[in-house]
This record gives sequence, C-alpha cells and structure tokens, in this order.
Amino acid sequence: MNYTYKKRRKAKGAYLAIILSLVIVTALAVCGVVLLLTRNTNEAEAPVEDVPDGRPVIDEVRGVWVPSVYNLTFPSKADLSKEELQAEIDSILDTAEKSGLNSVFFQVRPSCDALYPSKIFSVSSVLSTDGTLKLDCLGYMVEKAHEKGIAIYAWVNPLRVTAAKCGIEELPETSAAYALKDTLVSYDGRLYFDAGRPEVRKLICDGVKEIAENYKVDGIVFDDYFYPYPVYEENDDGTKSLAVFADEATFAEYGNGMTLSDFRRENINTLIKEAYETIKQTDNKISFGVAPFGIWQNDDGSNGGSLTKGAQSYSDNYSDTLAWIKEGYVDFIAPQLYWDMNSTAASYKVLSKWWDARVSECNEAANGKDSHEISLLISHGIYRYADSFSEGEITNQLEYSSELPSYKGSVFYAFNALRDNENGVTDEIKNYYASKDSAEAESDN
Repeated sequence: MNYTYKKRRKAKGAYLAIILSLVIVTALAVCGVVLLLTRNTNEAEAPVEDVPDGRPVIDEVRGVWVPSVYNLTFPSKADLSKEELQAEIDSILDTAEKSGLNSVFFQVRPSCDALYPSKIFSVSSVLSTDGTLKLDCLGYMVEKAHEKGIAIYAWVNPLRVTAAKCGIEELPETSAAYALKDTLVSYDGRLYFDAGRPEVRKLICDGVKEIAENYKVDGIVFDDYFYPYPVYEENDDGTKSLAVFADEATFAEYGNGMTLSDFRRENINTLIKEAYETIKQTDNKISFGVAPFGIWQNDDGSNGGSLTKGAQSYSDNYSDTLAWIKEGYVDFIAPQLYWDMNSTAASYKVLSKWWDARVSECNEAANGKDSHEISLLISHGIYRYADSFSEGEITNQLEYSSELPSYKGSVFYAFNALRDNENGVTDEIKNYYASKDSAEAESDN
C-alpha cells in the first residue's frame, strides 16, 4: 500500500469536508433568514394559530337539537350524579355519531340559568333542585364531542326568565334577573326580560361573552323566543282578548317616536347586533346564528313574504330576521320549517325556497363588500314522525334542500325522536347521508 498517497487522500478529504460544511452552514443561515422574513411577512398578513383548538372543520352541518328545558332530553331529570350526567352526554354523542351527524345544538341556557359554572347565571333547576353543580355539562360536552369530530353549538334562550309560571315576588335572589326585577314583565304567568332595556341587552351579551371566553364552542345560537308568542285571555263575559305585554314604561322612555311594533323589532335587532359583535370581539372563530320561527311574514301582495298561512315572526314575536341577514349580524340562519313538503298552509318546499332566496339575495348584494357570506341551515321537525309525517318525508326534504344555493346543512328537532328512531326516521337520516357520502366519494374518484 502506498502510504504517502493515503495521507494525501485523507488531507484532501478533510479539506473537502471543511468546504462542504462551510457551504451547508452558509446555506442554512440564508434559509433561516429567508424563512424568518417569510414568517414575519405571513404573520403580518394572516396570523397563524400554533396550537390547534380542537374545533372540527365541517363543510355541511348535520345537526340535532338537544333541549334541556323541562328536562325534555338532557338531563333526563334533576339531581343526577356527575357520573350519570356524563353517561347521558356520552350517549347523546354516540347516538349523533351513529346517526351520521356531525353537530349538536345543546341548550345550555334554557331560561335565566346555566348548565355550566357561571359567574352571571345560577345553576339551572333542570340540573339541580338545591343549586349544586355536579358537572360542567358544557365543558364535558365540548371536550367529548371534539374528540369525535362533532361540533358543539351553545343554544341560548335569551329573554325567558322562567319556563314555569312564577310571580315576580317568587323570584329567588340568586337569579340574575333579581337585580332587574322591577323591569321584568309577567306574561301568561311567566317572567320575561324586557328587550327594550339597555341593561337587559347588556346582561344577555355578558352571558354569551362568558361562554365565548371559557369554551371552544363552534357556535352560539339563539332560538325563536324573543317577545313571547301571543296568548289570548278569557274575559269575564266569555270572550277572549289578546294578553298585553306590559312594556309601556320602557316604550315611553326609549320609544323615540316609533310605533310600539317597530320599537319592539328594533330592540330585537339591537340585541342581535350587540350579541354578534360581542361574540366576534371575544372569539371570532365562533359562529353566531338564530333559529327563527319558519314564517317571517305571509305574503300580502306587497311585503315580500312567503305564500303561506300561519303565525308570523315579524309581528308575533317582533323578529325581523331579514334585517339581521341584510345587516350581516348573523353567520347563519336556521329557520324552523316543521311542516311537510305538501302542506297547504305552509309548504316545506315554499318556505325552504323562500328562505334560500332571501339569504342568496343578501349574499349577492354583499359580494365584494366588507361583509361575510351567511349560511342557510334548515331546522326539520323530525318529532312529527310521531303523528303526521309519512315515511320518506325527511329524505325528500333533504334532497330538495341540497339543490338550494345557500343551503349549508340541516338541524333536526329533536334528539328524542332521533334516539328512539321514531317510525324509522333515524334510519332514514343515516341512510341518506351514507348514500350522499358514497356518491360524492365515487365522483371524486
């Protein structure tokens, strides 16, 4: 072996190694600078969240309403143990998952109370008869749902103080409404907040802010109860007259020349706007929407309403849903279309097409402006499989809705019908979504 050649080769190799190391170090330094500059530029334009928050990404909402008021679904009764409450939530999520659903609309504020630890609202009577909170039901629901890829919408009833009949003098001091008791309105024996009072709207906004600050919910949703639905009282002579919602003092103070009806509608408009802004300022990843009664107005030839005959949210509980859509104060609207496809009074076909047209018009008008696209979710009355809906009704509704331009999903009312597979409705829903997913997967291939 030529030893001299071997030494030279080693020296040459060492020299090349040094040169290569210098090249690599220089390249890494340059790349580091480029990456740093790029990252800084990107962060300036669109900050990236480093830690995922667990919220699932969902293209089409497939949801179910889970009511807590009157212990309709959850909890099944008051004073359950922590373990029993957890088991009921686990069962709800398992049922939703097995039914092909990806979202749960969970009623966490059935009245002026809460199913989670709140610094504002007392523990709900549906959970406890002595005010003891044994489980943070919202927290547990969010955690377990997100593990399954299921979205959670915190469902709030904003203005109902008591679900059961209750006099103002019976209101407990622990209630958030107690400090406002002089402004509460009794209607049909139940207590309501007066939406015309600024302090009431602040309380409602503080409530949604508390949820948004403490929970990674996917959305917050108000139901259709704003001003109470009209009730007729029987007079001494046997006749009936419309019960009066006694907000005349508020109207005198804040009416500012409006009619009473316009004043009430403006109060609800303001509440929706303030709630939307509060949520977005707290966590802009949380979507906000409302599930109004399915008929805005019946068409009178000039008001742009739907070709229907029934109660009207515009005049019956002073909900001008179209104003919220036009002004962009909601991310989604989920009208309660609990009629069948061929109803003569309020056809599902007529109403779903009407709502889609209104949402689409607003989205087109806002195109290119500083606004956001509003989604149409449709609430279906699967509970009606127990009485009037025929087999195949929900399948037909889903197929019809899927062709609507602004339609982004469905929410089924209510969970009990889904749990019990009322007249096969759960099988119907599951089979529809499975068939749809299969067809889409096949077309992608």
